[in-house]
Amino acid sequence: MKKISMIKFFRKIRQKLLSENKFSKYLLYAIGEIVLVVIGILIALQINTWNQQKQTKEKERNYLALIKQEMSSNLLSVQEEHEVLHEFLENLTLILELYARPNPALTNKELSQILAPILSRDMDFNFKNGTLNEIISTGNLKDITNDSIRNILASIGGNLERVRAQEVSVNGYNRKASDFLEKTGSAKQIVLDIGDHVETGIPDDPREKSNLFLLKSDEFENIMVFCALTGVSLEQEYYTTFEAELSTLIDLIDKELKNEF
Repeated sequence: MKKISMIKFFRKIRQKLLSENKFSKYLLYAIGEIVLVVIGILIALQINTWNQQKQTKEKERNYLALIKQEMSSNLLSVQEEHEVLHEFLENLTLILELYARPNPALTNKELSQILAPILSRDMDFNFKNGTLNEIISTGNLKDITNDSIRNILASIGGNLERVRAQEVSVNGYNRKASDFLEKTGSAKQIVLDIGDHVETGIPDDPREKSNLFLLKSDEFENIMVFCALTGVSLEQEYYTTFEAELSTLIDLIDKELKNEF
């Protein structure tokens, strides 16, 4: 109703000026009216643009908060796997040092306790990327205004693939060691020596089957060497670098979330 009243009001003024033959005043008035309309349109557009920018920024901040939560969990996962890898490498070092001794004074049980952490698991940390995949697949990565954050998010998938490839390499040599033991040694003896037979349901066996012959095997030593080489590379070049990248990303997001908009 107000809008209609204002239109009628302006129309009456124009008609009055024309009827009084005051064309110059009418022209000035018409120009002024046009200017007011243009200003009104510009203000409306500016408000609309501001609202859109605010919505985009809010969406960005929501994404950043979710990414931070996701990557904090991933960082913890990598760090935990890094600790497992470190223990894995320590035991590999012990094995390789035994090969360097002519006649190592070692019991079968002691050897089992060194071999068990090497043979019992693969390197593979849990990585959550649901939010990251959503941002990339929906094209919303462009809405991340911080260049450093956007660049890390764009590259993190490729870096993860390289880490995974190195994990596969380490796990491959680890499986070769397990296969060698399966064919020539006694996996059961290792389980008995470390006390896992109760949990796994493997019955106790008074007959001891020695795996000490492994310390005389050049083939098994070579497998251990390649396990160590790929493992050290995974630790120093891949896990350490990936942890640093995740830490940097989390720090950048923290700073961005503290900024007002």
